[in-house]
Amino acid sequence: MSRMSMRTRGIVLVPFAVMIIAACTPPMPPDVLAARAESQIECASGTVDVAVAETFAGAMTAVGNALTSICPEQILAELPPADSAAMALVDRTPTAADITSFGSTNCPAGVPIVVPAFAYPVSMAYNVPGLEGLVMTPEAVAGILAGTLTTWDAPLLAEANPDFDLSGLPPITLMSVETTQGAVEAMTTWTSQYAPDAWTAGTVGTLEAGTRLPTVTDLIGELTVTEGAIAVLPIFQAMNNVLAIANLPITVTGNDGKAVEVIVTADDVQLYKVGSGATNVTTDERGNILASPAIGGVPVEGNFDIASSKIVLGENQALIGWPVVGYAHLLICDDAADPLPVSFAQYVVRLAGQGSLETFGVTPMPEPIRVRTFIPLKVTVQVDGESAAPSN
Repeated sequence: MSRMSMRTRGIVLVPFAVMIIAACTPPMPPDVLAARAESQIECASGTVDVAVAETFAGAMTAVGNALTSICPEQILAELPPADSAAMALVDRTPTAADITSFGSTNCPAGVPIVVPAFAYPVSMAYNVPGLEGLVMTPEAVAGILAGTLTTWDAPLLAEANPDFDLSGLPPITLMSVETTQGAVEAMTTWTSQYAPDAWTAGTVGTLEAGTRLPTVTDLIGELTVTEGAIAVLPIFQAMNNVLAIANLPITVTGNDGKAVEVIVTADDVQLYKVGSGATNVTTDERGNILASPAIGGVPVEGNFDIASSKIVLGENQALIGWPVVGYAHLLICDDAADPLPVSFAQYVVRLAGQGSLETFGVTPMPEPIRVRTFIPLKVTVQVDGESAAPSN
C-alpha cells in the first residue's frame, strides 16, 4: 500500500449560508444577504443557566458574550456539568436515556430539544518533547488504549514512523478520565471501525487500562508533567497545553483502483471542517437531531455540500478531512414559561454563534447540518421585514 501526506494547499473553505432572502437593488451576494438576515435577532431579557461539560468550559461564555454585545439584557451563566439547568452542553451524542433524564430532572414543565452544537477534532495527545507529529495507525491506537502497547519503539509505531528514533524513551503511560468522555467515544468508534481485531471493546466513553484521573483538569495536569504520558484529547485542548498531537492515516482508493494510505496532519482547521461532514445525522420521534462521531474523514453525502462551503480542490485532490471528530450537543428545555433557553440555543446555531465557537477553538457545524437544527429550534429570519422559515 502506498502512502502520501495530506496537506491543505488548494483547499479553501469559507462560511456560506444556504438561506436566500429577497433581492435588493443593487443585488447583494447570497452569503451577505444570509448574514444580514441572521443578524436580525429578537432580544430577550434575563439570565439563562447552561450546564457545560468540563472539556468545553468557556465555550458557551464565548457565545454568550457575543450575544450580550447585541442584546445587553440577555445574559448567560455557565454552570458545572452536574448542576441542574434548563440548558446543557454535553461533549457527546446523547442517548435516549440521557434525553429522558434531562427531561425529568431539568425540564419537568416542558419538552427537551436536542441538536448538535459544534464539532471538535480528536487525536492522541502525548508528552514526549521533540517527537511531534508521530503517525499512529488505528491498530497502534487500539494497542495503546487497551494497555498492550507500552513502548514507543514497538513495531506498530516504529514501522509507521521510519524517520523517528523511538529508542530510549520513557514507557508509554496511558491516562484518561474516570467519567465518560465524548473524545474517547469518538476515538473508540474509529478504532472499532478500522481496527476491529485490535480493539474489541466497541465504542466506550471510559478506558479500563492506564491511570484514571477524576477530572479533565487533573488529566491535563498529569499529562503536562509526566514524560511519556498519552491520552485521548480534543485537538484544541492539546494545543492549548502545548502537547504533541498524533497524525492519523486514512486509506482511500486512488484513481487507479489501488488502496492509498493518506497521512492526515493534525495542524489545519480546514481538514477539521471537511472531516466533520463524515457524521451520520438522525432524527428521533420527537424531532431531536443527533450527530454521531464523524469517522473516516470522507463526508457523508448530504452532510457537507461542496458548493455552499466554497471548497476548491487542487488537481487530483480528494475531499478528505480529519478522521476522528466528536460532536457536542445542546439539550434545551422548551418551556413556554421560560423562552430564554430556546432563544439562546437559536443564537448558538446562527452564523454569529458558530463564529464565536470557532474563535474558542472548536469546529462549526457543516452548513447542511446547521440548517437542519433550525427546525426543532423554531428558528426564523426576517425577510423584507416579515418572519420566514429558513430555506433548506
